[in-house]
Amino acid sequence: MKSILVFIKLALLLPMLLLPVALPVDPGSSTHGVFVATSPCDDVSRQLLQIPATVKCEMIKWNLILYQDANKLTPTAYSLTFTYGLPEQGTRGLSNGGTRAVREGEWTKVRGTKANRDAVVYQLDPGRHERTLSFLKVDQNLLHLLDRHGNLAVGNAGWSYTLNRNGKSPPNVQQEGPLQRFALQLTSPSASSSPITSGPSTLGRFSGRSPCQQVAREINKPVSGDCMKVKWDLTLYQDQTLGPTTYRLKGTFYRERVREGTWRIVQGTKANPAAVVYQLDPANSEASLSFLKADDNILLFLDQEKNLMPGNGDFSYTLNKEVQTRKN
Repeated sequence: MKSILVFIKLALLLPMLLLPVALPVDPGSSTHGVFVATSPCDDVSRQLLQIPATVKCEMIKWNLILYQDANKLTPTAYSLTFTYGLPEQGTRGLSNGGTRAVREGEWTKVRGTKANRDAVVYQLDPGRHERTLSFLKVDQNLLHLLDRHGNLAVGNAGWSYTLNRNGKSPPNVQQEGPLQRFALQLTSPSASSSPITSGPSTLGRFSGRSPCQQVAREINKPVSGDCMKVKWDLTLYQDQTLGPTTYRLKGTFYRERVREGTWRIVQGTKANPAAVVYQLDPANSEASLSFLKADDNILLFLDQEKNLMPGNGDFSYTLNKEVQTRKN
């Protein structure tokens, strides 16, 4: 009789045991942030996430939870869930749900990247070599994956390596202090490494897909209620001194008429007076478009107030250079 009762209790507990188990977090911890993204599955991400080369994989869904000490606001634990595989045609998901993996451990903040010693970097599993993941803190809402060489990882025309905060930044997130304003202090094209171009007058071709609704409001474009993404295809031209000249913009909003005009380099965003900004001025009365130059290969959308624009779990406001610039 006793064995029967034990069996009944186990049967009742079995459904609960099969439920996903949350990461055990210290009672004194709070959530620093949840960051989400969809990225390519290429050589960079396969190596960093240890995805076998034999696995068919084109897309990765990221969900990164960072915890902090509730009082000191210093880093404690993290939980990274990533799902990878082939995209499901006609959806934003993965075929057959993809393959899910979970990583848990500790994270910390360090200063310095290959390009900028004052940059703030979030590291998962610091000091564990092949297991360590590093992200540049672009601002409170955006993280960008760094490759093994410390460079910003470059995506493709479909997805980028920018992770977006899921929800508003909580009031108890620790500020980085005055150094953060210099995290993206960058140089103009003429002072950077020599670009690989498709012609002597081309600085580069940048492409990507972004969320729809916010950017449509920024450039005053009417959209339908089900508009979920916008495709972008931007070519920047330069003169023989590598100074900016004209641009050509194609994509979802510019199918019937390609947008053309001049572009220029200006300095400063709302959060960073030293930042380098590419401003696209149209030939007609349309609103200008502005991008923060994150590096030679990555451009980040700015709104009309010169704020960076966080995306969502499917798309980021990031454009990736089609042919990457050589790193010296």
